[in-house]
Amino acid sequence: MHIGKFLLKTILLASIVGSLAGCGEDSSDNRGAGGSEDIYTEVGTYPIVKEGVDLSFTAFAPLLTNITTYAYDTNLFTKHFQDLTGVEIEWVEVTSADRKQKFNVMMTGGDYTDVILEMSNTLSELSLYGSQGIFIPLNDLIEKYMPNLQSVLAKNPQVVDAWTATDGNMYALPKIVGSLNNQVGNKMWMNQVWLDNLGLEVPKTIDEFYNVLKAFKEQDANGNGDPNDEIPLTGSYKAWAGDITMFIGNMFQPMSSSCKFLNLDEDGKIFYAKATDEWKEALKFMNKLYNEGLFDDMYFSQTTDQLIKLASNPDAAVVGTTVGGSVTVFANTTNHERWGQYTWVPPIEGPTGLISTAHTPDLGRAVLSITNKCEDPIAVVRMFDYMYTPEATFENEYGLEGSGRYRLAPEGTKNYVGGPAEVINLSADAAKDVSWGGLGPSYHDEDWVLMFGVSDKPAEEVGFLLFTAGQDYIDYAQDINTMVPSLAFDIDDSRILVDVETNLGMYIDQITADFITGKVDIEKGWADYLAMLDNIGMTEYIEIHQKVLDEKLSK
Repeated sequence: MHIGKFLLKTILLASIVGSLAGCGEDSSDNRGAGGSEDIYTEVGTYPIVKEGVDLSFTAFAPLLTNITTYAYDTNLFTKHFQDLTGVEIEWVEVTSADRKQKFNVMMTGGDYTDVILEMSNTLSELSLYGSQGIFIPLNDLIEKYMPNLQSVLAKNPQVVDAWTATDGNMYALPKIVGSLNNQVGNKMWMNQVWLDNLGLEVPKTIDEFYNVLKAFKEQDANGNGDPNDEIPLTGSYKAWAGDITMFIGNMFQPMSSSCKFLNLDEDGKIFYAKATDEWKEALKFMNKLYNEGLFDDMYFSQTTDQLIKLASNPDAAVVGTTVGGSVTVFANTTNHERWGQYTWVPPIEGPTGLISTAHTPDLGRAVLSITNKCEDPIAVVRMFDYMYTPEATFENEYGLEGSGRYRLAPEGTKNYVGGPAEVINLSADAAKDVSWGGLGPSYHDEDWVLMFGVSDKPAEEVGFLLFTAGQDYIDYAQDINTMVPSLAFDIDDSRILVDVETNLGMYIDQITADFITGKVDIEKGWADYLAMLDNIGMTEYIEIHQKVLDEKLSK
C-alpha cells in the first residue's frame, strides 16, 4: 500500500546525528557492532542480508489485542516482515497482563532473549541493565544503520533527550505516537441511553457526577424492570488508560502516571501526588462511592476481557460508567449497538473548581532493547528501521491490503477535518493475527489520524469518536511544567529507583484498593500509609529526582 502524503524523506540533522554519534565512549565496542558487515546488503535496501545468508534472533513479546501469535506460519504481518527483510524471528510470547512479571523472572534468571519488545522500561531500568552490560548501547547502530529512525529523531529531538542515559547512551528504540487520543487517554465513558432514560445530563461537576451514579443505581436506569442489575461505575485497572482512581484524582489535583505521579510545585520542588491531602480527599470520595454501592470492587481485579463480557451483556446494558482510552476497552468494535450507547464525559470539575485530566506528553516509549546475547544486532536494527516508515507503521497496526482491517477510501472520501482521506478503518474484532497490533517501534506523526476517512455514519466509527472526544480533553491536560520530566540517572541512583518503583507499585495498588473498599480506614491509616511510603524509600526517591532535575536545569 502506498500512503503518499505520509512518506518520510531520509534527512539527517547534524545536531541529532552528532549527539547520537558522540554519546558514550563504549558505544562503538563489539557489544554494539556484532556480526560481520559482509553479510548485509546496502543500508536502506531489502532484503537486508545477501542471498544465501540465514540469520535469526529470539524476541520476547507480549500478545497484544487481537493477536494470538506472532509466528511466521500464522501471523500475516510477520510473514511479510520476515520475507521482506530476510531475517527470522523466534518468538517467546507472553500474555500482555503477565509481561512485567515474566520479564522480571526471565531477567533475574539470566535466560533472556536477544531482543526485548514492548516492555516500556523506564529510563532508570534501561540505565541499570545498560550499566550491567545486559542491554547494549544503540547509538552507533542508529547512526550507521537506521536512516528512517534518524529522520524521525531529527523531527522529535525531545525523544533523544528523554531516552539518553547519563552515560550518553540510548538503550532502547522508541515508539512515538503523537496522537491527541494518546496524550489524553484517561477518558470517562457514560451510558447516554441511561442518562436519557432518567432525564439527566452528562455531569460537569463532582456533585453532579455523584448524583448521576446514585440515580443509575436506584432508578432502573437501563429500563429492564430490574432496579438491581445496574453497575454505576466499573472498569478494569489493567485496561488501556483505564485507571478510574487517576480520573477521579484529577478532580482534586493534577496527576499523571506518565510522570510517575511526581509533580512540581511553584518553587520547582518535587512531591508525590499520592502523598498529598488532595489524594487523601480523593480516596475518601471514592470510599464514599464504594460504601454506597456506586463503585464496583471488581474494578481492582477484573481483566479487560471480563469487562468486555460484562459490558456486552446481551439482555441489557449493565455498565453505566467506565474509564479507558477507547470504547474498545469495554466493548467489541463490531458491537456498535452497545458501545454506541456511550458518550465521553469531559474532565469533571472538582470540589475546588479544578478541571484537570492526566497527560502523556509525546516523549515516546522505550519498546525495543537488544541484549548482550544477540550475535547480530545490526540485523535487528536494520530490520526494525523499516518500522519507522509510514507504510510499516500502518502495516504493523492494520496489516496488509486485504487483511480485513481497512479498505482504500473511495475518491472524495473526507477525513476528520474535511480533507481527503486514504483509507477506511474496519472492525478489528474479526481480523485476528493479520498484524502485530502496533507491537514495537513505530512512528505516528501529527497527521497520522488524517489518513482515515469518515463514513456516512461517523458516529459509528471509533476513530472519529476518539478524535472528537480528545478535543474536549486536551485543554485540561496537566501542564507539563507541573510534571517531572524524563531524567537520566547514574548507575547507583538507577538501582535505588528501580527497587523503589517495583515495591511502590505493588504497595500502592494494594493500599489504594484497601482504602477505597474500607479494609483500611483512611483517617486512621493515613499516618501509617505515609510512613510506609518512607519505608519503601519515597524520601530518597524524591531526593534523587530533585538532585538530577536541578542539575539538568542548571546546565
